[in-house]
Amino acid sequence: MTTVQISDKGIQFVSPYTDVEAAQTFRSMVETGRVDSEFAMSLYRGAKRNGAYTPRQIPWVHVIVAQAEGRPTRPVVQPIATNYIKVAEHLQKCRRSRDEGGKGLLNPMVGLLVGGQQVVLKLAGSKSRHQGKVSVASDHRYGYGEFYGWIERDGTFRPSKQTPEAVVNILDRLSADPVAAISEIGKESGRCCYCIAALSTVQSKIAGCGDTCARNYGVPYPNAAQTRQHILENPGVLEGASDRDRWV
Repeated sequence: MTTVQISDKGIQFVSPYTDVEAAQTFRSMVETGRVDSEFAMSLYRGAKRNGAYTPRQIPWVHVIVAQAEGRPTRPVVQPIATNYIKVAEHLQKCRRSRDEGGKGLLNPMVGLLVGGQQVVLKLAGSKSRHQGKVSVASDHRYGYGEFYGWIERDGTFRPSKQTPEAVVNILDRLSADPVAAISEIGKESGRCCYCIAALSTVQSKIAGCGDTCARNYGVPYPNAAQTRQHILENPGVLEGASDRDRWV
C-alpha cells in the first residue's frame, strides 16, 4: 500500500499498490486500451523512452490507475448542513442585474476581508459545469489561493477540504441578510466588497460600497440629507475626507 498525495490538486488517498505494482498495472491498462487519455499516453511514452518514471510522475500513475478502477482519489468531505440559500440568491440577483441592462460584472463576485481572513464568493457562469453555484475561495483568480468549496443552488455548502472556522463564521454572518452583512464588512475593511476599490467618499463609507456598485447590486446608498444626519451623529467619518466631501 502507498499513500499518494498531490497537495496543490487536493489529491490524497491510499493506493493498494506499491510504486512498482502501480507502474505495471498502468502499463497493462495503456497497452490494452483501458486507459488512453493524452496525459496517460504522454506518461507512458516518456517512461518507455527514459526507462522509468520520475518521482513527480509516480503519484500520477497511481491516480490514473485508481480512477480507471473507480477508486476515489480525494478525501470524501461531508457537506456542511448550514443553509446559505440567501447568499446564493444574492449572487444570482447580482448576475440578473447585468442581464437586465445593468453595468454589474458579467460574473459577479463578493470579496470579504474579516480579521485577516479573505473570502471570495463568485457565481459560476453559464459555460461552467457548476453553473448557478457559488464558489468559496481565498482569491478571485482561478488557481490562486485556497479553494474552500461550493455553495449549491439550494444553499448547501459543500467544502472541498477542512474549511477554516474563520471562513464558516463569515458565511454564517452573511446567511441571514447578505446585503447588510456585506455592507458592514465593507465599512470595517474600508473597501467595497464588490469591486474591491477603497471607500474614498463619505457616502461610500456610510454605505460600505461605492455608488456604482450600490446601484448595480441593490445596496442602500445614502442621499444628501441622510449623509448630513450621519455626519452629525458620527463626525469621525469625515476623517481623511476631501474638501468636496466635507462640502457635500
